[in-house]
Amino acid sequence: MSWLGSLFGTTNFVNKSLDIVDQLVTDKDKAAELKAAFYLQELRTPTIPIIDAIHKMGRQSLAFAQMGFYYVTIQQYGTGAITPELVAGVSGAASIYTLVKGKGK
Repeated sequence: MSWLGSLFGTTNFVNKSLDIVDQLVTDKDKAAELKAAFYLQELRTPTIPIIDAIHKMGRQSLAFAQMGFYYVTIQQYGTGAITPELVAGVSGAASIYTLVKGKGK
């Protein structure tokens, strides 16, 4: 998980809740019951399917957009138009997204 996801994700909340249960609940059966309730509540969290799909395709979409941009640029202006500055500028968005998102699974 990325550093940004760890700040705002529900997984962080669930993990902290499970740690609190481990620290404060001495009855092992009750602790297991509470942990199961936390996991089930996390699974019941409603999502919007199109947003989830866009989120899961983020890196791929940025890569295809880059390829499309380079293709159009080469078709219109030739290969000489692709400079290191242009590559850095176009690839910057995908690189920043990858750094913020973190390693994929």
